Amino acid sequence: MKILFVTPRFPYPPHRGDTSVPYHRMRLLSQRHEITLLSFYENEDELSDIDGLRSLCRRIETVRLPKWRSYSNMVLMGLLSRMPLQVLYYLSGKFRTRLNELLKDEAFDVIHVFMLRIAPYFFDIPGPKVIDLIDSMQLNFQRRVQLARLPKRLLLQEELRRVSSYERNIGQHFDQLVVVSQKDGAHIPSGRVNVIPLGVDTDIFSPEKDVPQCPVIIFSGNMFYSPNIQAVTWFVESCFPRIQRVLPTVSLLIVGNKPPKTILDLGQKAGITVTGFVASMPDALQRSSVSVTPMRSGSGMQFKILEAMACGLPVVTTTLGLGDIKARPGEEIFVKDSPEEFADAVILLLSTPELVQKIGEKARRFVVQNHSWESAAASVERVYEDVLENKRGRSFETVPRAASPLLIPRVIK
Repeated sequence: MKILFVTPRFPYPPHRGDTSVPYHRMRLLSQRHEITLLSFYENEDELSDIDGLRSLCRRIETVRLPKWRSYSNMVLMGLLSRMPLQVLYYLSGKFRTRLNELLKDEAFDVIHVFMLRIAPYFFDIPGPKVIDLIDSMQLNFQRRVQLARLPKRLLLQEELRRVSSYERNIGQHFDQLVVVSQKDGAHIPSGRVNVIPLGVDTDIFSPEKDVPQCPVIIFSGNMFYSPNIQAVTWFVESCFPRIQRVLPTVSLLIVGNKPPKTILDLGQKAGITVTGFVASMPDALQRSSVSVTPMRSGSGMQFKILEAMACGLPVVTTTLGLGDIKARPGEEIFVKDSPEEFADAVILLLSTPELVQKIGEKARRFVVQNHSWESAAASVERVYEDVLENKRGRSFETVPRAASPLLIPRVIK
């Protein structure tokens, strides 16, 4: 098959969820199919590793998305349109033109679009189309609103209102939809939602035999993401002091890209280190004793949990953090919601090396058996086959040139 992948962020290197998913889809599907990539990027640094994708793609097309223009779109058009702000952020006449040129030059069997925010470019394009939503934005914003304070809460409520209407109707414009969990799929009223869980590269994320001399707790994730900020702040304020009283030598590593000042300030507290970006997340996990994922908001499936488990680390998470991961609480993962129970689970693990090893081995086995990227790629291929079977004989056409780029994301009523 000839497949056009379209992404809102350049998908290499795969350091975050919205780049890891398209990268690993392409990595495996390119072994059997011909891949063309069309992607936004915000600065030239993002393209410094473009060679990492050339072996996977027959053709790569990129369009720059200047931040000043994106913010202008949100402010100016946000007052006139009911579209989600994240959709307005990605408005680009150049992107529309490049897409039309690609569709004129190439005859694709399937277009595979990633995430809600660039979906409107494809509303008027016929032919087989799949959208990889990854998670439900409606569910994500519902949870974020519950924890937010004024005035941020008002902004999140407005985006929730916009996203809810938009997401409910997205199935009208695509042949098949993909999400990573049943809970996310339940918020998208379409009979064509496919649940394909996240994968982990278990060759890279693997156990390390060296055990830390002192107990080390790790929280990993992109630290500019609001649910991660909320989670680690809650852990530091509500759980870590209790752990320190019992285990004075314990340390906490907060590992992840672009930590804001509120997170950097946590590094001033005793026993806490904020690393920012690290070149190798597996190395950071392998130097740790226990992983914590105390999510209070967010949606989808937590990469950080699966990556830690693949490294043989015991994980303590919340019910919300566990989501649709089918690991057995108390056997392959610990699930605790109150600050006291969460802290006590971490203390128990750090005080019992044989339990750490036992849970870690079971966690690793669970991920290897249930979360391979190979299995996910096979599921994506089945989605393609279903789309093609139902649309046999139909081809892609470009959107009429008369269409204004600013009208791409029309309001869905």
